[in-house]
Amino acid sequence: MINTYQTSMPPPPIPPRLGSVSAPGPGHSKPLLRFLIGMIVLQMVLLLGGFTYLYHTDNKELDSKYLDDMIILKRLEECEKDIQSVLDCKKLVEKYKSILAKVGRAAKLTGDGPSYGAMARMIVKQPVSGSPPTKYLEWNIGHSVRKNVQYYMSSWLKVLQPGDYNIYSQVAFSKWHPKTPLASRVKLRKGETGEEKDLMTAYCSLGDQDHTDVCTAFQGGVFSLEPDDQLSVWVTDPSLVNYEEGTTTFGLYKL
Repeated sequence: MINTYQTSMPPPPIPPRLGSVSAPGPGHSKPLLRFLIGMIVLQMVLLLGGFTYLYHTDNKELDSKYLDDMIILKRLEECEKDIQSVLDCKKLVEKYKSILAKVGRAAKLTGDGPSYGAMARMIVKQPVSGSPPTKYLEWNIGHSVRKNVQYYMSSWLKVLQPGDYNIYSQVAFSKWHPKTPLASRVKLRKGETGEEKDLMTAYCSLGDQDHTDVCTAFQGGVFSLEPDDQLSVWVTDPSLVNYEEGTTTFGLYKL
């Protein structure tokens, strides 16, 4: 005989599986999330404050340095008016040189400053038969060397930078002229339409028409030039010039 019975007691709970962890309730994650957000905001505020401090500090230092340089320039003007003593003016000049050196270094680093130095060494070009007659030597631009010096109409050199220049000219003559001395002149004019003037003149002599030697008229000197000044070489007669390589040249370089 089987004994069966009924009961109202609930069944026992199922034991948890090994390795299972109960998830925390939604109320436990809110404080941790708030803490993380607070740390992120704090770091952003600190970074922004640090950048702001450094920016204003650097600007104050730069303003102070620029102010010192402006004071030096102002006091140099007083030297010109004989307000400062000679000793103070010498010190100011040394400081001014230091400022110029800083400007030069900054220009080299940025590449925006002026490129210092100017020179030209021109190679003569033999006139082409049938070309318009002229007494100015023409230059072979493709074989000549130039730096910060332009050319105009194949005969003139145009200065771009002001300063003192060493200018030289060498013209070789291989033919004799019956009436006019063999001469070469370095011409200077202000711009393309300025009045020309003789900067230097040199002569050489072959004696008479029976001589077959070559004479050379050489000249050189230091002159102060301004931007847009133009230079050229005038000769008695271009057909009398010796056009062998290296015999007739013209050049300049900034000191």
